[in-house]
Amino acid sequence: MTSGSCLCGKVAFTINGELSDMSHCHCSICRKIHGSLFATYLRATGLSYVRGQELVQTFKSSPEFERAFCGECGSVLPEPSISDSADANEANDVYFVPAGLLDDDPKIRPESHIFCESKSDAYMIHDDLPQKKYYGKGETSGVVEDREHVAQAGRVAGGCQCGDVAFEYTGTPKFMMNCHCSRCRKVKGAAHATNAFVPVDQFQWMQGQDRIINYDHAEAERFGNAFCRQCGSSVPRESGSSGAMNIPVGSLDDVPGIEARGHIFMGSKAPWFEVSDELPQWDEMPS
Repeated sequence: MTSGSCLCGKVAFTINGELSDMSHCHCSICRKIHGSLFATYLRATGLSYVRGQELVQTFKSSPEFERAFCGECGSVLPEPSISDSADANEANDVYFVPAGLLDDDPKIRPESHIFCESKSDAYMIHDDLPQKKYYGKGETSGVVEDREHVAQAGRVAGGCQCGDVAFEYTGTPKFMMNCHCSRCRKVKGAAHATNAFVPVDQFQWMQGQDRIINYDHAEAERFGNAFCRQCGSSVPRESGSSGAMNIPVGSLDDVPGIEARGHIFMGSKAPWFEVSDELPQWDEMPS
């Protein structure tokens, strides 16, 4: 049995069936929803909610895909598969599970990168896994159309998937980091978070600030999550008393204007993910 939960712990589930088809997804919708530079999903059967199903909210992100998230903390949650199978019971028993939610090692490993034509220019694939244009066996399986965006010189824009929340910043962020801590993995549902820190005087909300839910994690001094109440997308949040906005890089429509310094909290890294780049690594937060 494999178990998983959201960041706040109010939504939890178990998986008693088969786990398969783990892949890293680079589609623009996953990047927006998760707030990470890519998402990692696996296919599961026999998923049951242990608690908190009443907190599960959904957003139809595309004609064939409905996203789920915790209404309390904003963690991305498993979503039922829309299957072409003639057996309705079989279709209803299949879930796509964000791997970052798992409490246990699923004992399977990523098999490929999918939707690589939509990959963020801020991320470079360093491993040797197959890189696919779509998801599935067919050349047009699971097509995702990227939203058009025209970059403006000197400004970096971003927002949520449904379009309710939008922001922009100018200049260069103070720094950017990949964080592998268990809290980041839970709330993003991904292998790690990638966050850029922008001085507050360089940041501006363009619309939808009243559409944001801010969650403060009870077990942490500063950790929390900000997300769109409509679609659950991870959005910027002021980083304590640092004078900076914490920008989930997956929420950006443009490249962040800076490269990540390295990987932090590697002591908490997901067992199913291998770091294959040459950036510095720290077991915890460097001084």
